[in-house]
Amino acid sequence: MKRFAILSLLCSMSSLANAQSRAPYLQRLSPSEVTIVWRSSGDTEGSVCINAVGEEARRIDGPSARQHEIVADGLSPSTRYEYRIVDGGGACPAEPSGIFRTAPAAGTAASFRAWVVGDSGTGGSDQADVRDAAATYAPFDVFLHVGDMAYDEGTDSEFTSNFYAMYEEVMANTPCFPALGNHEARTSSSRDETGPYYEGYVLPTDGRSGGLASGTEAYYSFDYGSAHFIVLDSADSDLDAGSPMLTWLEADLAATDAEWIIAYWHHPPYTKGSHDSDTSSRHIDMRENALPILEAYGVDLVLGGHSHSYERSFLIHGAYDTPSVRGTYIVDMGDGDPAGDGAYEAEGEGAVYIVAGHGGRGTSLASTHVLMHHAEEEHGSVVLDIQGGSMVGRNIQTSGAVSDTWELSRGDGIRFRSPTSGETVLAGSDYTIRWNASGELGEAEIAYRIGDGDWMSIGTVDAAAGSLAWRVPAIEAPDVLMRARVPSRPDITAYSGVFAISSTIREMTQFIPFGADWSYYDQEDEPQSDWRSGELDWEMGPAQLGYGDDDEATELLDADPNVPTVYFRRDLELVGEASELMLDVVFDDAITVWIDDEMVFSRNMEDGLEHGTYASDSSEDNEMASETISLVLEEGLHRVSAIVKQSSEGSSDVSFDLRLQGLLSRDVPLPDGGTGSDGGTGSDGGTGSDAGRDAGADSSTGGDAGTGPDTDSGCGCRTAPAGGVLWPLALLLVFARRRRHR
Repeated sequence: MKRFAILSLLCSMSSLANAQSRAPYLQRLSPSEVTIVWRSSGDTEGSVCINAVGEEARRIDGPSARQHEIVADGLSPSTRYEYRIVDGGGACPAEPSGIFRTAPAAGTAASFRAWVVGDSGTGGSDQADVRDAAATYAPFDVFLHVGDMAYDEGTDSEFTSNFYAMYEEVMANTPCFPALGNHEARTSSSRDETGPYYEGYVLPTDGRSGGLASGTEAYYSFDYGSAHFIVLDSADSDLDAGSPMLTWLEADLAATDAEWIIAYWHHPPYTKGSHDSDTSSRHIDMRENALPILEAYGVDLVLGGHSHSYERSFLIHGAYDTPSVRGTYIVDMGDGDPAGDGAYEAEGEGAVYIVAGHGGRGTSLASTHVLMHHAEEEHGSVVLDIQGGSMVGRNIQTSGAVSDTWELSRGDGIRFRSPTSGETVLAGSDYTIRWNASGELGEAEIAYRIGDGDWMSIGTVDAAAGSLAWRVPAIEAPDVLMRARVPSRPDITAYSGVFAISSTIREMTQFIPFGADWSYYDQEDEPQSDWRSGELDWEMGPAQLGYGDDDEATELLDADPNVPTVYFRRDLELVGEASELMLDVVFDDAITVWIDDEMVFSRNMEDGLEHGTYASDSSEDNEMASETISLVLEEGLHRVSAIVKQSSEGSSDVSFDLRLQGLLSRDVPLPDGGTGSDGGTGSDGGTGSDAGRDAGADSSTGGDAGTGPDTDSGCGCRTAPAGGVLWPLALLLVFARRRRHR
């Protein structure tokens, strides 16, 4: 399985892997506590050692159990913590099992990022590709899943392999707040909260994560900074008007004064994807019974899944008809894109509705719904950025492309574009700080701070300019925050997301892409014995290499009887260190892959690697497999080699292609001379107590997190052809009033 490609904040958990059937994951995050869950192979003692990063750890012991659910309370808001799992007794391990940040205090102007996934739980390559494409935007503060996370029946084993294992690294560092899908409802009951869904999750039924206590894990709410999230059960609860869930919904909405309200459940009220919201009763019930309540209290965003597509509405309000019609329900006919027609105005009526059922299951789109601005059937996921008076959403396809961007915005203010949350900025470099400004603001003071230190001024500029050059200090700092303050408008203070300054560039890189050139040997005679290490005079061609499928870029020898074994080799020169390696192979019928002298992957080779032997089993045509590789490759020259075997003398085709991705780390020498002339060495007198990840007590209108880092980066490897580069990864907003329509 390809692992989620975030920076390795996790340690190697090999010592625990054999004892655990589910790696640790975070639940019920709040400003003051978190529940850490994992599952052992049998009943064992379980403990958690937890500490704020850089401080002394405390140990929390739990009872002997198979599923451990340990509450770590007494935590501080907006603070980075690391924890270590002790499974079966013993001392706390040296390396952390995960690192997370507690939620900001409810109502504070925190900048945060949420990842939205739906209908993903196949355990297959499409799901993994969606996960890996979203890695560019990691780390996330919350992980929202809109249901169907364990196909086909939602069994315990399907949850383990298709959900917990697939998102192991995400969930070790990011709390997951799920909604029940119809496939989970096949084996789990909302009435008595039994079954694999309810056994695996530990959800906030008592209001401990914010919101009004629901008394059930079937539906619940939670707060994160300036946002209030409502999770409903469209799959197995009573959806009638006046039902317990909808009665609780209205009471919960009446009790919140959050700046943003986001609701999600499985069956979306509007869709024409693989399901039709005009003909399916649960879609209709949610549209006719739940939406009037939500919209009366000013819901801003509604998320769903079930339909295996991505669909995003205009800004709409009051569209409860069946079948759905445009009527006068579209509040804004624009595209909502801040770079296009402009952001949707969030002060008045209207909400954005999204279908995010494209997380891994086969996609389809019957037509475009009359209320949808954008619809597509590509796999992907949604990234949400909330900063003060701005909410920005982006659809991220598996290619990494952003196919749809929209923004909800209210009021005058400044919204940072860069640096973004989780970005790493190169120490000592010249960097451009960018923001969007709305309203007549005048001058803005730009400053930064490291950790909880004093604010250091970078400069003062007309807010309408939208950018300021900065000589980044020549330091290492993992926890940096940017601030824009308008002296003439005390109500306007904006904060970026937390970013890092480092002299080590870390970026996810394709060291060998699909379609690369390979040296190959496809003759009947056995090749030279040192074919993996010696000098070669082989032919070369681009992948796929093979014959018989009519999709080959390079056609190999098609002999009768078949040549049982074909050989491939490619050199890879690294400028830096490669880790977190992820291997993807296309093959038919058997394959073995080496990196240097180490065998890293093998499939259907039980009958031996000798030239004359055939595969021990047959594969599917162009079968694809993925593997995480624990190797760390030092800077310099490396060699990737592979053999592919036929299943018999009469096999009709052979195929080979390979992709190698991973985390490239390379050091850049720090320049002499300290921070530079505009590096921000002066302090503006800030005490560090009024802002941080939670942006303190200031009223913030900070917003747009941007589309990615502004800095360019090189590959750090030399291949022929060169592998593509993914975006750099990283180490790791309050308005005076809230609209209500009662």
